[in-house]
Amino acid sequence: MLTGPYAVDAGGSAILRVSMFATQQGGGLGAVDPDKVSAIAARMGAGEPLMLDATKSRLLPIDEGNWPDQQSPWREGTSFRTLVEKVSQRRRMMMVLTLVGAVAGWVLVLAYVTVRVPAYSASSELLISNTTLQLSGPGPEAVVTQVLVENSLIESAIEVLRSGKVLERVIDKVGLDEVARISPRSYALPWSGLDSEQATSDAGRRQAAIELLRSRTVVKRVGASQIVSVRARALTAADAAMLTNEIAAAFVQELYHANAVVTTSAPLRERIKVLGPTARIISEAIPPKSKESLSAAVAMLLGIMLGGALGAGSGLVLTAFDRRLRAAEQVAAVTSVECFGYMPRIDPQSSLPSESDHNDLGSILRRSVLRRVRSAVRERSTRVPHIVGVTSCSAAEGKTTLATNLARFIARDGSPVLLIDASCPDVASGLAKAETPGLQRLLRGTAAPDDAILDHICPNLDFLPGGEGLGDLDLIWGNLVHAVNGGHERYEWILLDLPALSSAIDVRSAGQIIDDLIVVVEWCRTSEAQLGQALGALGPVRDRLLGTVINKVPLEFT
Repeated sequence: MLTGPYAVDAGGSAILRVSMFATQQGGGLGAVDPDKVSAIAARMGAGEPLMLDATKSRLLPIDEGNWPDQQSPWREGTSFRTLVEKVSQRRRMMMVLTLVGAVAGWVLVLAYVTVRVPAYSASSELLISNTTLQLSGPGPEAVVTQVLVENSLIESAIEVLRSGKVLERVIDKVGLDEVARISPRSYALPWSGLDSEQATSDAGRRQAAIELLRSRTVVKRVGASQIVSVRARALTAADAAMLTNEIAAAFVQELYHANAVVTTSAPLRERIKVLGPTARIISEAIPPKSKESLSAAVAMLLGIMLGGALGAGSGLVLTAFDRRLRAAEQVAAVTSVECFGYMPRIDPQSSLPSESDHNDLGSILRRSVLRRVRSAVRERSTRVPHIVGVTSCSAAEGKTTLATNLARFIARDGSPVLLIDASCPDVASGLAKAETPGLQRLLRGTAAPDDAILDHICPNLDFLPGGEGLGDLDLIWGNLVHAVNGGHERYEWILLDLPALSSAIDVRSAGQIIDDLIVVVEWCRTSEAQLGQALGALGPVRDRLLGTVINKVPLEFT
């Protein structure tokens, strides 16, 4: 059953009150669609339970996924818009992170360019083949033919090229000291096996030279062919070509000796020594014309771009996972009611701006929010007086300032308004410090309205302080309208500055007389979980939640 001022279910027959069921756009009132009203009444008459989606002004079937308390704050239709709005608000932070990332990337690349050792790289190519001995006919004659080379044979050849046997041949040919001289090594990480005093044995130095050659040699297959490319690095172009050719030649020799077969027959030895996997050099290395590394300018540009991208990405991640309330869509998703907008951060002691300040951006934004609140209250109920409660998730979020500004805004247009301090009934504060009975005694009938209410604190606006505490007001809130009017219709609006939702029982107690409830949320302070938990403690009073206002928003983020 849909409850509230929109529909009731009387005795099983649907009685729909939708005189105010219209889309709220820009504070205006849309037209009522009779066909939609008839369709909703028919669905309710059939026993289908419905609920109001206040953020979209439509009725939804009630199921587990549609209850406001159980809805995900990132449900479909709001998550992307919320993220875009949050990113827009935090664009300055993201710009700073992007700049920091770009500077960090530039510094890292600069350090790399400073400590790197320039080197040249030359390449040589070898053709891997496989041969076998086959009979040529019915006679004893046999011929040597090539067979298909399998992938495993190519992989084996690559590993042999990088093996210690092949690299030892290179060291024997070139010389241990010469290998150490021409091989590039990092200044930050010198090759301890060749340079330190601990390398006292020749075996240790040879093993270190083998590891150094292996780390400076790249062997890979060229596509899907039988060709293997060998690339070696050295400090000069000539040394790089020489070292690459020596490695290729050492590999060919290693395969030749591995396939050698000892026999006393010279013709037979010549015939079978080429059996099995063999390799031959098809392209010798030549000295390269340029160094293999990127230029310093290109490397720095890439570092700046990568660092900036990482900084922007980190800012986007921080924004996406920040669950503090920043955006109107985010608050509306948590509360399932309209968010009236952003109130700019102002001095708590200041009031509404004067007429001469109405062209100020902050004043325009405040007036827009207050107009939307006033219009929403009038659209929802025509009963006079309008009794509106203002609360917040926790203390010091600006609910008193909003209630005061709303009261003055309404009073300035000529409507009689009464502002009641119901936030701390047991503590005399502000004007309640004066010798006035206040709200407590007025509701208990021990004080007259003229004695408790402070008249005309500004045109058309009266104020009722909380007064001294005499106990809770749970059972006497129903006396409010009669007590403040004194038998006459003195006020069209009664605004209650209620306690924060951290004292939800006090708000629930006052909920028996209020028509609408407005929740003030401080920008970037309250989290989604905190607001959801506070609203859940309201119980049935949550049905009277009219909307929310995001307060204390920096003017540059509005």
